[in-house]
Amino acid sequence: MNAATAQFKPFEGVRVLDMSQGLAGPYAAQMLLMMGATVVKVEPPQGDWGRVMGLARNGHSALSVIANWGKKGICVDARNEQGREVIKRLVGCSDLVMESFRPGVMEKLGLGYDVLKSLNPGIVLGSISGFGRSGPHALRAGSDSILQAATGMAAMNGTDEGAPRRVGMLAVDMITGLYAGYALSAAIHEQRASGVGRHLDLSLLGASMAFQAMPMVESFLQGGEKRKPVTVPSGNFDAADGQLSVVCLRNEMFHALAKALGHEEWATDPRFADNEARQRNVDTLHDLLAGIFPTQSREYWINRLNQAGVLCGPVNSYSSLREDAQVEALRLLADVDHPDFGAFPFPAFPGAQRAADELPPAPALGQHTVDALRGAGFAEAEIHNLLSSGACMQA
Repeated sequence: MNAATAQFKPFEGVRVLDMSQGLAGPYAAQMLLMMGATVVKVEPPQGDWGRVMGLARNGHSALSVIANWGKKGICVDARNEQGREVIKRLVGCSDLVMESFRPGVMEKLGLGYDVLKSLNPGIVLGSISGFGRSGPHALRAGSDSILQAATGMAAMNGTDEGAPRRVGMLAVDMITGLYAGYALSAAIHEQRASGVGRHLDLSLLGASMAFQAMPMVESFLQGGEKRKPVTVPSGNFDAADGQLSVVCLRNEMFHALAKALGHEEWATDPRFADNEARQRNVDTLHDLLAGIFPTQSREYWINRLNQAGVLCGPVNSYSSLREDAQVEALRLLADVDHPDFGAFPFPAFPGAQRAADELPPAPALGQHTVDALRGAGFAEAEIHNLLSSGACMQA
C-alpha cells in the first residue's frame, strides 16, 4: 500500500492517557483518536460525570458515547497511593496526558507536570479548566452555561427584547475541545520533531472568547450597541411546506434575488440600495419576502434561488438532515451500534478517514482495565492485587 492509498492516520503510534471528564477534554482526545492515536480513558470508581449528563442508559449518556467512542476504558482510584502509582506507570508509556481538574488538583494528587516530566521527559500535558491556571478566578468552577453567560455568548445570542439566551447545546465545551485538539496536535508535532514536551494551559474562558472574536470586536467597534445584522436580507422564511434560509452577501446577490422573485424594482428602490440601507429597513424587506415565499414549495425556491446565484438552503431538523441527499452522498452520518443505545447515526469526523462504524463503541466503566494494565507491563500478580485492593476496577 503506497502513501496515496494508505489510510490517513497521522497520529498512529501516539499514546494518549485521557484523565479528563465531561466533554471538552474527552473530545480533544477524541480528535487525536480519529487521526490514529490510541486513547486510554481513565475514570475514577464513580465514573466520568459525563456519563450522567442528558439522556443516560446503563452508565452511558449521549455525551459520554460521543466523546469516548473507540477509546479503551480503565478505572483507577487515584485517591490512594496504589492508584496513583498505576497512573504514573501509565504516564511512562504515554505520549500525552489530558486532564480537566481544577487548577492544583493534579499537584495535590502528586501528578503535577513536574512529576510527570520526571517520569517521562517528553510528555505533553493538556490541562483544561474553566478559567485558566492563574488569575483571581482560577479556582472557580466553570461549566458551559456559566461560561456562555460570562463571555457574552448568551448576550450575543439574546432575544429581540435583549434578554440573554443560552445557545442550546454545549457550545463552549465543544469549542474548547476543538481548540484543545488543535493545540495538542501542534504539541505532538513539536514532540516528534524535538522530543520536547510541554504543559498546555487551556480554558473554557479563553476558547469561548476566541470563538466569538468577530461579534466581540464588532461590538467593541459599535460602542457596545446591539449588533446589527451583518448582511440583509438574512434569515429563515416559511415556504409552502417548510422553511428555507436565505442570505445575500453583496448587492449583486440581492439584485439576483429580486429578479428571481419577480421584483426587479427592488434593485433601484432607495430603501434597499445597499447593505447599509437594507439594514435600516430590514423589517420592511423581510416582511416583503415573508409574503412571497409561502406561494411555492421550499424545493421550488431553493432550486430557483440557487440557479440565480443566491445563497439559500433548507432549515432542517436532525431527522430531516439524516435524509438530506448531500449528507447521504458524502456519507456524513454512519450508522453505529452501541450495546445500551442500539443503532443510531454518528456524525463523521471532518478530515479523518477513520469512521466511527469501524471503531469499538465507547467503553463501559473499567471495561479494559486488565488489558490496559497488561499493555503497560503490569504482572498478573500485580493486577490481581490492584483489583482486590480496589485501586483498580474491571467491568
